[in-house]
Amino acid sequence: MGKTYFCNMTEKKLGIKNYSASQLIAGRREKGFSTDKFVSDIDDNQVLLLDAINELRQVGQNFILDGHFCLLNEEGVITRIPMETYTLLKPDTMILLLENPKIIAKRRFQRDRIRQDECTINDFQCDEKAYATEIAGQLSIPLEVSNGASDLGRIVEIIKTGGC
Repeated sequence: MGKTYFCNMTEKKLGIKNYSASQLIAGRREKGFSTDKFVSDIDDNQVLLLDAINELRQVGQNFILDGHFCLLNEEGVITRIPMETYTLLKPDTMILLLENPKIIAKRRFQRDRIRQDECTINDFQCDEKAYATEIAGQLSIPLEVSNGASDLGRIVEIIKTGGC
């Protein structure tokens, strides 16, 4: 029950459409991403994402963008998505979904057959949380942090009542 589950649950319960950043980018690149989660061309991908988001905004409907604040570059180094991306995205609010690294490692193995070190997952989540906090502060927008699957209902209620 990660980001995709949360977004699907939100769409089902609240009728808010969701889009995966990686799917939007892959659609523009006309090729997908590898299952190892290493991403090349991070900066170029953000241009593609912004183009896709601008197209969606022309329709004028609210939506949730499922993505990360940091990515692993092609060498496996945690890399922040450029601040300019968030400045241009102009999000109304941000939600950071965290989970126990042991659970993420288990899901990752079940889904992709890739073993990932729990310490690496923890480091990634710590970096994402620090950067999400920084972005929210710079953009003066709310940030809600969920600490696992048991907390997703609370986040959905916040969205439902407009508390974000």
